[in-house]
Amino acid sequence: MTIFEDTVSIVREAEHLVIGTRFKTRWRHVESALDTIVHAPWFVLVGVQERLATFVLALFLVPVWWCLIAALMWATGGGSAVSLHPSQGWVVAGLMATGSVLFRLPSRSTRLGIRPPQVAALAAHIKSIAPDEATMKLLQAGVATLDAAATQRITRIQWLLGLCWAGLAWATSHWVFASGISDITRREATTDIFGGLLVFLFFGVGAVSYEGTVRIVKQTIDFAFLEASDGRRSEQSVVSGRVDFLD
Repeated sequence: MTIFEDTVSIVREAEHLVIGTRFKTRWRHVESALDTIVHAPWFVLVGVQERLATFVLALFLVPVWWCLIAALMWATGGGSAVSLHPSQGWVVAGLMATGSVLFRLPSRSTRLGIRPPQVAALAAHIKSIAPDEATMKLLQAGVATLDAAATQRITRIQWLLGLCWAGLAWATSHWVFASGISDITRREATTDIFGGLLVFLFFGVGAVSYEGTVRIVKQTIDFAFLEASDGRRSEQSVVSGRVDFLD
């Protein structure tokens, strides 16, 4: 196999490990159709699952922070959180929970979605097609090329979403909040803009989720290459073999 084919096999194996079981077929056209119809939505759903986990964590932290604020105010003699307006206490707790999720430790944020068994399985696949260090470096260069293409695709999607948001803002300012617009026209425009906003949110969530899954695939490949290049395991096996021989 060529370097290109080996590189694609590494990326596809990483995708397979991240999204789970995928359908395989010998016919190229059928495989392309399955990737588009079945595997691509499941690929995005992996990112949705990751974002939902972060959102659920933030919701869980809101009452936790509210209790901490109440305990702090009681300990400092400032009364309890109940003495505040209910909305104020929950707003502060919500802000603290959001900050806890956004500014989490790097050791926690960078490993979201990364699974050691997946890294080990991909490292084994890399070792099976890269017998030496030179071949492994060539495959890393090939993966970097495909990575650049994926990054450009994400950038184009972000630009498209930005243009859509600008179009919605323009339509809202000219057909809803502008003076001299009849009530009938304003109501019709509000309905259309609301529908456009729902479509924008749908594709916006899909784009964010897609970007998250791409990050998981990239990091899985990076750690798999590091695992495959790690010589400590082979040294340990050699040392253990010598010890067994001496015994």
